[in-house]
Amino acid sequence: MKKSLLLFGANSFVARSFIDKYSDQYTIYPVYRRAGQGELVMDFTTSAAISGFHDKIPSRIDGVIFLQGINPSMGCNDITESHFLDMLKVNLVTPALLIRELQEILNDNCSIIFFSSISRKKGSYDPSYASAKAGLFGLMQSLANAYSRLRFNMISLGLVENSPVFTQMTGDFRERHASHMRNGEFVKAANVCSVIDMLITNDNINRADINVDNGYA
Repeated sequence: MKKSLLLFGANSFVARSFIDKYSDQYTIYPVYRRAGQGELVMDFTTSAAISGFHDKIPSRIDGVIFLQGINPSMGCNDITESHFLDMLKVNLVTPALLIRELQEILNDNCSIIFFSSISRKKGSYDPSYASAKAGLFGLMQSLANAYSRLRFNMISLGLVENSPVFTQMTGDFRERHASHMRNGEFVKAANVCSVIDMLITNDNINRADINVDNGYA
């Protein structure tokens, strides 16, 4: 029987790549940010839709993939309280509350996968983005302590080739990233997807922070 996955942020670049590559292997329930994009909707900037969300899922779940996000967009001199709080809600607050809400439909050994970034170590021009991504490690460990029957892991990404962040960068900024990565090569979405697949199927991986960043240094 196919494993069933709940995939938040289904419109994201990596999510679409994963659905394209693995829809035959898994039963995937995509969750979108806005109504009209699909049957399941979750706006991570508000907690209003969390209560009762598990009732909308038609089966028990073997994996939860958090690919929702807000791209970095405000520097230290321009950052607003609203932007900072939304970044924390989207990356930390709503995922934590969702895991609690989804408990009764998550199978034992269910694989919970968070997505962080190299900015958790090197920082970002958007301090809210770097702060939220750094906070994911503490959230992952805390949830793993609280829900020991589940598995929690995190993938920390470098710049993904052809992603929206990649295409919106200036050539100079892109080259600066490339200079820190092995052979000047960017991360391939297909390789990210294969790591997701590994974390779902390998029951011995738990509390891991896996760097998929081509050795960014």
